[in-house]
Amino acid sequence: MKGIFGDLFDFNGDGKLDAFEKAAEFAAFMNLIEEDEDDNDEDIDFDEDEF
Repeated sequence: MKGIFGDLFDFNGDGKLDAFEKAAEFAAFMNLIEEDEDDNDEDIDFDEDEF
């Protein structure tokens, strides 16, 4: 079974994702999501006259 990153986290090469491999894939995915959210939290100054 391939995960969302394909076989990237199939560390033992058996073609299946065991619990550790699934956890590693999930941790990497969550790290990507959190980094994206941090990038979107920057303060944006809007000019009130634009609205």
